[in-house]
Amino acid sequence: MKYFPKISRSNIYLSPINPEDYEVFTKRWNNPDITNMLWSSQDIISLNYMREDISKNKNWQYEFAIVKKNGDKLLWSINLSGIDYISQTAELWIFIWEIDEHNKWYGSDAVNALLSYAFNTLNLYSVYLWVREYNEKAIACYTKCWFRKVGTRHHSAYYNWKRYNRLLMEILRPNREKKNK
Repeated sequence: MKYFPKISRSNIYLSPINPEDYEVFTKRWNNPDITNMLWSSQDIISLNYMREDISKNKNWQYEFAIVKKNGDKLLWSINLSGIDYISQTAELWIFIWEIDEHNKWYGSDAVNALLSYAFNTLNLYSVYLWVREYNEKAIACYTKCWFRKVGTRHHSAYYNWKRYNRLLMEILRPNREKKNK
């Protein structure tokens, strides 16, 4: 696979999505152990759907592959969606689905790289995300990157026969600028 470093950090870089990765994306999108951490896993994504989705660049304008520098290994992806250039806001999504690569700072490196791009290149003011309350690793990563909980959607997630809250977290550009001083 070919990747092109657009935004670089110490151990990872963000690259435009490689359309040749559609089989890897399809496999991961259909793994319920992974997707249940993010949303319900009832969707079935076919190879053709994923190939078409990536090749038509439907939702991938600000989606990047997260690539480990050592070996150019695809860890997964991160993106900004729903960008509102008037209000200067966007939603962040990150997927690090290589379980053996968790707890190695790649997630926070990727989030910080994308936040730098969002605030400094796209001139956004606020970036927000939703996370299920049981996804403690993700919450720790976002908190480390200076996201703060600003809201809760009560009982809005269903997983493993239980209802859970989804937390709304955000970071504002002025707060990130203070952090970086």
